[in-house]
Amino acid sequence: VGNCDGFVGNRMMHPYTSESALLLADYGGKGGLTIADVDNALGRNGHGMAIGPFLVSDIAGNDIGYNIRREKGLLSDHRTGQVGPNRKNGMRYTELADEMVEKWGRVGQKAQKGWYNYDPNVGNGRKALPSPEMEELIIKHSMNSPHKGTKLSKDEIIHRVLFPLVNEGFKILEEGIALDPSDIDIIYLYGYGWPAFKGGPMFWADNYIGLTKLLNELEKFHEMCPGSDYFRPSELLKRCVDLGVGVQEYYKKGYAASGATTPQSKL
Repeated sequence: VGNCDGFVGNRMMHPYTSESALLLADYGGKGGLTIADVDNALGRNGHGMAIGPFLVSDIAGNDIGYNIRREKGLLSDHRTGQVGPNRKNGMRYTELADEMVEKWGRVGQKAQKGWYNYDPNVGNGRKALPSPEMEELIIKHSMNSPHKGTKLSKDEIIHRVLFPLVNEGFKILEEGIALDPSDIDIIYLYGYGWPAFKGGPMFWADNYIGLTKLLNELEKFHEMCPGSDYFRPSELLKRCVDLGVGVQEYYKKGYAASGATTPQSKL
């Protein structure tokens, strides 16, 4: 496995965590999508991840993501309101995760407050409890969304959050950072809490979702949200669909090495 920003695992986590927060900014608010809705859809009782994205962030520390966004020039200057120099026009972005850290100190379990609240007398300070402060902050950041106050099904949440993660895996293969889909699957099975019975993100795409459906959904999401480039379908994904093969089959048949764009003759 080669080198890239965030390496393989964290690079794929970027669309996963970004889209999770953006769903709250798009569909949150009174009666709408909640932090727990997203975590439940992706966690053990939903897709099967060890824990959901917001609990992961609280355990790791929300200041880590905040500092990464600052280094990347994405944060607004809270004194002047000037948007970060690398936040491009039209880029889909929410300052929800920035404000919770910068103004409210909600850095996670170590501060007893993050996306959730934590009480040292409840579950040794590890049990995630609803936060009225975060509910108000989500209302604030979703108030201008035409979709505010809307619930999404578990499957809708899973598709919006995990399909771009898988798409990033395709781009990593396309760039030669990983040489085989199983490399990515092993990283996610052993390092990121992916449910073992679903075989890893690339195996899941091949065997549970189907690449045609994945491509169609990504195209739909990218049309809906052009400011999120992680929805732009990978060229490798398009090639696999054109050839009528799964991504693992694409590599096993040597299409990757040959650069084939059409099935090779069996004659």
